[in-house]
Amino acid sequence: MIVDTHCHAYWEGLGDREAEVRANMLAAGVARSVQIGADLDSSRMALALADRWGDGTWCTVGVHPTDCQDLAAETAGAVVRELESLASSRRDKVVGIGETGLDYYHLTKGAEGAQKETQRVFFAAQAALAQKLGMPLVVHTRDAAEDTAALIKGSGVRRAVIHCFSQDIRFARELQDWSDGVYFSFSGVLTYKSAAAVQEVARALPLDRILVETDAPFLVPQAVRGTASVNEPAFTRHVIDFLKALRPEPPETVESAVWENSHRFFGLPLPR
Repeated sequence: MIVDTHCHAYWEGLGDREAEVRANMLAAGVARSVQIGADLDSSRMALALADRWGDGTWCTVGVHPTDCQDLAAETAGAVVRELESLASSRRDKVVGIGETGLDYYHLTKGAEGAQKETQRVFFAAQAALAQKLGMPLVVHTRDAAEDTAALIKGSGVRRAVIHCFSQDIRFARELQDWSDGVYFSFSGVLTYKSAAAVQEVARALPLDRILVETDAPFLVPQAVRGTASVNEPAFTRHVIDFLKALRPEPPETVESAVWENSHRFFGLPLPR
């Protein structure tokens, strides 16, 4: 069985066909999921979905770097206090903080410096919240690998996942050496023909540090890229099947290990 450790099934294109998405997911053997918040509103939506789907569905609460970069950095404290209230009141469903991180790809020309600083402030505030609550941190990074690694280490965070991994082996090794609580999650990007560097990392990492995800509705895996316009949790099956083909271990060992990793990282109860 599989856990989609990072998806947004409440998003437009998925949330409006929720029953179908859920049925497809279960039919593909994707038994569990973690719904990820990207701002205050979507964090509440992720929690509401986790409640509707019941057992086997959890969520995180957080503010994505591109959702905070145009806010005043001084608002980070107030926003994170709201995240804390949400997470603290629902420890049965909220299992992580984020996604937070750094995204230098979507900066606005002429405002890059201020936006980078705001992203860093929100990142640091969410990292501190994760440590305060004893929760893992879900990290997004794009075109910002060096600064992301520095911020993770500077914050003291030891339990984090680099979601939708798209960096190189050097970045992975740096964080692997930093903490055995840092995990690496592979999405449909792993399956792309242009992703040789990502595939190298997926082969080289210890199996007990690997998760899989869809980041649905984004990043449709290669196997269904021509037929599906929207990614969905069911397609985690394509990601893990591709991972199994890359790894030297028997396929059933890979799937079992990633299942266990997902539960261990987020502190989820294993099914009885």
